[in-house]
Order: sequence, then C-alpha cells, then structure tokens
Amino acid sequence: MGNKLIIVLIMSLLGGIVSAWEIEDVNGTWVYSEEQINDPGVHQEWYSWGKGWRLVDYSLEFDLGKNIVLIPGDGQHIIDTVFRDEEGSICLKVFSVEKSRKEIPVCFKVRFIDSGRVYIECDRWEEWQDKTFSPEEKWVWYRLSGPAKK
Repeated sequence: MGNKLIIVLIMSLLGGIVSAWEIEDVNGTWVYSEEQINDPGVHQEWYSWGKGWRLVDYSLEFDLGKNIVLIPGDGQHIIDTVFRDEEGSICLKVFSVEKSRKEIPVCFKVRFIDSGRVYIECDRWEEWQDKTFSPEEKWVWYRLSGPAKK
C-alpha cells in the first residue's frame, strides 16, 4: 500500500510540472543557437511584456499582448488563435501581414523543455527549407529574453 501511495504522489508531482507551462510563457524572444545569446548584434527592444533582447533577422519573437509573432526570414505575423493541444503543447495559428500571403495560415507548436529551452515546430518548415522548425529534428530553441515571472 505504501509503495502505491509513493507512486501516485510522484506521478502527481510530475504531472504538475509538465502542465505548469502557461500559454503566456511563450512570450519572449528565442534563438536557434545558444551562441546567439551573446551575439554582439543583440539589442534591447520594448514588448507588451516588457523590455527584452532582440537579434535582428535571427530571433523568433512572440508578443501575445500585441498579437504579433516576428519570424526570422518571414517577417511579422498576426496571431489568430492560441491554444493548448492534447499533448500540453502551446499552439499558435498566425497569418502574415504581407498582402499576398495574408490568407495562408502558419501554425506553430511550442513544447517546453525548461524555462529557457523549447522545441518549436512549424507546419511550413519544408516550404521554408528550415529544419529548425522540423518536428523530426527536435531542434532546441533558446530563450534570449522574456517576461519576468511574478
């Protein structure tokens, strides 16, 4: 009986950790290489969530307060919907602000490894020829900056 109780407690604790990521935790700027965190081109920018760091043309930037995602090499997108899927991943459906591509959705899935690292999948990765967004690659993205936890 004691062993079963311990197993239930451990599973409850692990389940709480896995689901602890809130949708707002996506807010921030992310880079696809840990070395980019110390790049001399990194500079400060204001976001709805506060002052953060940005690496022009390299950082993936989520600002849920402004409903904006800035995608390296593809520009600014407007967030249409944000939700948590059955796996606990945070999913975003976004649309380009560019007139010629305004009707074509781009879908992201963000899976947290920890507070500073995520896997980010995108349904357009093959079209963009960018393996950093491939579900098979499980490419680690690193938090460059983000809102302070309360």
